[in-house]
Amino acid sequence: QRQLTPTGRAKLRERVAVEHSLSHIGRWQTDKARYVGSRKNLFDLRRTAVVHNLHVLAKLFTRATEQSPTSS
Repeated sequence: QRQLTPTGRAKLRERVAVEHSLSHIGRWQTDKARYVGSRKNLFDLRRTAVVHNLHVLAKLFTRATEQSPTSS
């Protein structure tokens, strides 16, 4: 039913982007916990998320600089 309405399709498109980001983080972290204790593993999850965000920003930045003409 959600797919039939424009607002529903927009929400589903937003969800796909979030799930894609979580997929990247899960691929980098693997299935097993790296540390013993939830506090350290939460820190590791956040660290991985920051690295993922930096990769996304770097990709956006390089695309923007490649598209803009160089001023000389």
